[in-house]
Amino acid sequence: MKKRILIITQNFPPEIGSAANRMKGICQALNEVADVTVWTTEPHYPQKDLYRQADFWEELPQDIKIRRIKTTSANFEQNFLRRFLLYLEVLFCFFKLIIRETETYDIVFVTSPPLSVPFIGLLAKRKFKANFVVDIRDLWPETLRAVKGIFPKLLRYLSYPIEKHIYHRADKLIINSEGFTEYIQKIVGDKRKIYFLPNGLTDFELKLAPASKKEEKITIVYTGNMGIAQDIDSLFHLAESFQRNKKARFLLIGYGRNYMEIQQKINEKGFENIIIKPPESRKRVWKRLQEADIAYIGLKEHPVFETVMPGKVIDYMGASLPIIGVASGYSKRIIEEAHSGVVFHKEDQHKITEKLAELIESQELRKFYGKNGNEYAQQNFNWQTNKGLLYKFIFED
Repeated sequence: MKKRILIITQNFPPEIGSAANRMKGICQALNEVADVTVWTTEPHYPQKDLYRQADFWEELPQDIKIRRIKTTSANFEQNFLRRFLLYLEVLFCFFKLIIRETETYDIVFVTSPPLSVPFIGLLAKRKFKANFVVDIRDLWPETLRAVKGIFPKLLRYLSYPIEKHIYHRADKLIINSEGFTEYIQKIVGDKRKIYFLPNGLTDFELKLAPASKKEEKITIVYTGNMGIAQDIDSLFHLAESFQRNKKARFLLIGYGRNYMEIQQKINEKGFENIIIKPPESRKRVWKRLQEADIAYIGLKEHPVFETVMPGKVIDYMGASLPIIGVASGYSKRIIEEAHSGVVFHKEDQHKITEKLAELIESQELRKFYGKNGNEYAQQNFNWQTNKGLLYKFIFED
C-alpha cells in the first residue's frame, strides 16, 4: 500500500523561483511512488498579479492533489513587516486546515523558509502521528543577520529557539546546500544525520541545446531575485566598462525588493546596454537562457551568503552558459569544481572586467565552460537521478 504524504509549502507552482521549482521536483518524484497531497497558498510570490497570465499556469504539475489557501496580504516583497504578517496569516490558515482535516497521513513533509511552515508542521506531526521531514532551503532566521534594523534583529533572536525546537523534533532533516551542514550540526549535534538533496533540473531542460545565434551581439544574462543577498553593483560596473563595446549587452530578468531601485538606476545612469525585464514564467526564462551567451552571478560578501547555492547557478549550468561574477564560499567552490566559469571577490573588479572581455571575444572559451557546466549539472543536479536519493531519505529508517 502506498504511503500517504502531506506536503506543506508556502511556495509552489505556478509561482516562480527556486523554492517553487524545488517543491515541484520533489512532489512529482514522490507522487510516482506515494499518494501525495500538497497544501500551499494561492500564488503570490513575487506579485499576485503575475498569475493572471496563462503561461505561468503551464508550470503546474499534473496528477497531484493540491489544496490552496487564500491570503489577503499584498505588496509584501519590499516591506519586511508586511512579509512577517503574511507568514502569520499563512500559519493561521494552515492551522485551521490541520484542525479540520479528517484524512490521515504517514509522512508530513515541510519546507523552510519561512520558519512558520515547519512550526505549524509540528502540529500536523502530532495530529497525524506521522514522520516529520523538514526540508531546509535557507538558514532562517540566521539570514536575518544580513538585514539591518531593530525589527529583523528582534525577530531573529525570538526565532532561534523555534528553529532549534523544529530541528530537534524532525525525524529527517534535508538540506539543498552542503554549506548548511556545519551550522545545523551545531544545533542538533554531530551524530545527527543530515541529508543532502540539491535543487535539480529535468532531463528535458538538461538536454535542450543552446539556440543558434542570428546576430553577433553577446548577451550577458542575470535572472532571479534582486534582493538583500544579490550583488548587482558589480554588474553595473561591468556594464559601465563595456558601454562602448557595441558587441556586449546585459539582460536582467527578475524581481525582488531592489528591482525598482535597479530599474531607476539604469534610467538615471543612461545605461543603453542594459535591458531589464519583469518576472517571466520558467519556460520563457529558460528560452532566454538558451539565447544568451554568458551568465552573471552576484552574491554579497557576508558569512550567511557563503553557505548558499543559488538556484540560478544550477540553471546556468544546465543551460550550458559560462558563469562570471562575484561569489564566495559554497557556490564559488561548486562553480570552480565544475570548471563552469570564473568568480571573483568584489574588490577584483578589474579581473572580472578582463575575464568578461576574454569571454566575449572567445567562443571557444564560452563553449568550454558551458559544456563543463552542463555535464556537471547532468551528474549532480538531475531530478531523474536524484529522486533515488529522495526515496532513500524519506522511506528508509
